[in-house]
Amino acid sequence: MKVISHRGNGNNYKENTLESLLDALDSPYTDGIEFDIRMTKDFKFVIHHDSFYKGHLIRKTLFITLKKEGLTSLEELLCKIESNKILLIEIKEESNKFKILTIKLYRLLKKYNLNYYIQSFNYDLIKYIKEKYPLKCGLLIGIKININRINNDFDFNSVNIKHIKKCSIKETFIWTVNSKEEFLKVKDYNIITDKPKYIYNLIQNHLYFAKFLL
Repeated sequence: MKVISHRGNGNNYKENTLESLLDALDSPYTDGIEFDIRMTKDFKFVIHHDSFYKGHLIRKTLFITLKKEGLTSLEELLCKIESNKILLIEIKEESNKFKILTIKLYRLLKKYNLNYYIQSFNYDLIKYIKEKYPLKCGLLIGIKININRINNDFDFNSVNIKHIKKCSIKETFIWTVNSKEEFLKVKDYNIITDKPKYIYNLIQNHLYFAKFLL
């Protein structure tokens, strides 16, 4: 069971920022981080969840403009990481034009020898990456999205907690787990959480008491 910090949450920094993600990686309570990337008009990758940022549609905006507004590039993060913890990278991409995106992304990733897990809700995109590049790829499965594709040929799944009963036997990350009640439902899987320290302590307590039941 691994604890993955959702967008670098669990600290005093704003989510999906360079400070929050690096802080989460340095934490003794995490096994990795989860974050979102989008490609800009000039084929740079920025870390952000939504398609818009301060009125700018990211895919139609130059990176320099977004950087001035405060967004962090993926490369700014990767070049500062000195850890083999999991980097669970969600690609936000709604179109079906994958070639430039995947070429640019792979060239960037291979510059840094890090522990990448690449995921997306976009089934065709992840399938394309899996076929073209030697990357660990996974499908995001959420409410009304990819439910019928939970049994697939990817390396892992990331599953919304509401669909825990449909999980396959492959490596699985469950999102987003923030309470004791949720933890007890998913304690056999990897966990994505906004509260990594809290979930880590629940795991330690669970393991401690489990010893007396053997």
